[in-house]
Amino acid sequence: MKKEIEGLRKRIDEIDDSILSLLEERLSIVRKVGKFKAEKDVAMYDPLREQDILKRLTSATSLDQSFVMRVFREIISFCRGDEQRIERKDVGGGKTARKTSSSVAVLGPAGTFTENAAKKIFGDAKVTYCENVEDIFKLVEDGQVEQGVVAMENSLEGSVGKTMEALMEYNTSIVGELTLDINLCLMTRKGTDKIDLILSHPHALAQCAGYLKENYPKARQVSAKSTAQAMKDLSSYENAAAIGFKEGAKTYGLNIVAENIQDDFSQTRFIVISKEKVFGGKTSLIFAVKDEPGALYSILKTFADKGINLTKIESRPSKRKLGEYLFFLDFENVELTEKEIGRVVESVKPKTTFLKILGSY
Repeated sequence: MKKEIEGLRKRIDEIDDSILSLLEERLSIVRKVGKFKAEKDVAMYDPLREQDILKRLTSATSLDQSFVMRVFREIISFCRGDEQRIERKDVGGGKTARKTSSSVAVLGPAGTFTENAAKKIFGDAKVTYCENVEDIFKLVEDGQVEQGVVAMENSLEGSVGKTMEALMEYNTSIVGELTLDINLCLMTRKGTDKIDLILSHPHALAQCAGYLKENYPKARQVSAKSTAQAMKDLSSYENAAAIGFKEGAKTYGLNIVAENIQDDFSQTRFIVISKEKVFGGKTSLIFAVKDEPGALYSILKTFADKGINLTKIESRPSKRKLGEYLFFLDFENVELTEKEIGRVVESVKPKTTFLKILGSY
């Protein structure tokens, strides 16, 4: 029996070595692609290509699809970051072209979850830090940055209201998305041995409510604009701690008291916004229905009749008048062309008082 186990373990080691070798080979090919793009001045980030890869892989295996997507999103993200570091130089006749890094706006200051997501998507892109979500959308709409990354929803706290409102208000499009596992940590300044106050973003405080109640029931909770702002502002407080993500502790020179303090497994979905539009396997839109019986049902039936899978539907007050609601809807369109999606949207327009396509990505 011992020999059999040792033989199986040896085979596992051989498989791991093969996986590692193939990952190295994949990275070397990605670098060649990056060099070609640099020479041809082609955009590095191609969300359609990423969607195609994930769709092909998840349909070609019996493994859990969410597991496959998590693994390959991490691989793709790492390879993209390496690809972004290639500089466009010595291109054609000794000319030097611009660097590949794009400009991206994120919620600041340095060390936010949003910045972490942006780095996973764009590698070494030039980052502009904004005080709030609206400023990110403004910079993208005005063309001052090429892309923006914002949090869309959290698996525990739901959708981010400010992001949803900005999607409706600003002339931008969703062109990509990334889902990250959230590891919230409790951190303090060096030398802190007592915690009377805990500072963080309201969503982070809510996600850790059970932990805080059990371990720091008497500590006062103070809201901050972001987890990074909480870490940055910690120097202004005595006997205080901040809740943020692990990498931020190094940025602000803090000690990690405890990791993974969120009450449940947590993920946040981030979206990439741009002035440019793309076409991918998912489409998001927002609409308001007419005040008549069966109005919402009629719209949803249109999608059902065409065999379109709705992956999300959420209602929010329109803020225009009492009793009027806006509906945010995501649907899969992997089997449909861009023209077919356009026809579907046009067919539901007469049943709405307002409709806007937020992006197809």
